[in-house]
Amino acid sequence: MRTGPNNPTPVGPRLAVVEDDAELREQIMLPALRRAGFEAVGLESALQFYRMWAGSSFDLVLLDVGLPDDDGVDVARHLRGLSPSLGIVMCTGHGRSADRMRGLRAGIDAYLVKPLEMEEVVETLRNVHGRLAGRGGADVPGQGGWALDRHGWSLSAPSGATVTLNQAERQIMGILAARPNQPVSRETLISHLTSDVDGFDPHRLEMLVYRLRRKCLDASGEALPLKAVRGVGYLFER
Repeated sequence: MRTGPNNPTPVGPRLAVVEDDAELREQIMLPALRRAGFEAVGLESALQFYRMWAGSSFDLVLLDVGLPDDDGVDVARHLRGLSPSLGIVMCTGHGRSADRMRGLRAGIDAYLVKPLEMEEVVETLRNVHGRLAGRGGADVPGQGGWALDRHGWSLSAPSGATVTLNQAERQIMGILAARPNQPVSRETLISHLTSDVDGFDPHRLEMLVYRLRRKCLDASGEALPLKAVRGVGYLFER
């Protein structure tokens, strides 16, 4: 919970509801979410969301897959690259395994199938926010371990040294830091680096990881706890 600048009353998690069905968004979703304590803002398109994102910060986004101007999965992938700490819940009319896997590979935290039960939506959002908030202290430099900054552009070593990341390193560390101590597959990591997963040389990922480890060691004198998991991919130890 936060407090407003002129009001000591707690303000709930700030939530963007990106849904093009106006009746569903305005008559059903937003009233239920606001009653549940969320500071919910309704948006009808990816473009409208991006414009608001540029000047506002959100804790959570409830994202429809079938937006009129963009693919919701592509939006989720872009958001995950920008903000490892953002809670992303996707809703769609398709419940097929392939659709779920596509969303999970984009880095979403939870997947809901329409027609939506608002009680389930509320509890899912609360669970995602609670889980991310529980990790929040570990993302602050000076807590005793390596930490990715909230914008994803630098790593802080336990000693306090800062390592600036390039775009590819930021993409990789964003997804790994969002799932601490959990192996992330090579395929998932590669999908955050390119849209052409099949044409991407896996050795490029290995080289990227090698160079990132070397950069961190050179800059801080400490080893980045980015571990290879045999037959799976990589994990970031916290």
